[in-house]
Amino acid sequence: MKVSVLLTLTCKDPDARRRLQSVLSPDNEGGPRALKLSAAGAGSALKFKVEADSAQTAISTALSILRDVRLFEEVWLLSHGSNAGVRG
Repeated sequence: MKVSVLLTLTCKDPDARRRLQSVLSPDNEGGPRALKLSAAGAGSALKFKVEADSAQTAISTALSILRDVRLFEEVWLLSHGSNAGVRG
């Protein structure tokens, strides 16, 4: 069975999206053969596609990405002030 998860994130602006994408992209390379990850950004939207042979792997990978996004958002807010939300 193949399982796919698509995450679509909306950042405050294209600059925030580019920074988030640059931070997450290196971590998403070199994974297990049964796991395929892709990321594509346009404007303020960033889409992650996770494909795996099991639901458990797809879901745990998607949750890991979301945890990394949350950490990025916390750091972003600390460094840019409370009015600089990552999400629009």
